[in-house]
Amino acid sequence: ASSRVGVLRGVALSHFYNPAVTLLGGTWRLEHCSIESSRPKHRACAGVVLRGGARLELVDCTISTASSAVQICDAECSLLARGTTFRNVRTAVFAERGGRITVTGCAFETQLGSDVALRLSADTRGAVRGNTASGPRALWGRLLPPAGVEVDTAAGGEVDQLPL
Repeated sequence: ASSRVGVLRGVALSHFYNPAVTLLGGTWRLEHCSIESSRPKHRACAGVVLRGGARLELVDCTISTASSAVQICDAECSLLARGTTFRNVRTAVFAERGGRITVTGCAFETQLGSDVALRLSADTRGAVRGNTASGPRALWGRLLPPAGVEVDTAAGGEVDQLPL
C-alpha cells in the first residue's frame, strides 16, 4: 500500500482526451470539486481513473460530460462517494476488475438509453444506498447488481427487469 495521501478542495478541472485525474495508489479525497469536458457538447474520456490500489473519497463533487466519471481498474482499488452528482456520463462508476465501492447520497443523471450509472464487474464489493437516479436506465440498466454489493432498493437502487 502506498503512503501517499492527498486532498483537493474546490478545484475545477476540465479535460477531453486524457483523464482529468489518474491515481496510481495512495489515499485521496476530492471535496467540492468539479470535473467536466472541455468541449461541453461532447463527452470526454474518464474523469477519474483508479489504479495500483488507489483509494478515493469523493465528497460533494460534480463530474459531468464524460464516458466514465470514475473508472476502477483493479480489484485493490476503492471508491467512497458521498453527495456527489454524476451528470451526462455514459457510466458514472465503471469497475472493470472488481474493487470496493460505497456510494451514498449521490445523484445520477443519465441522458441516453445506452447510459448506465453503475457498471460493476461480478466481483465488485460494497454498498449503494440512498441515491437518486433520473434518466432512461436509472442505476443499473438491464444489469443486476453484483452479489457482493448491498443495494438499498427503496432509495433509487431499483433494478430493471431483464426481458423474458
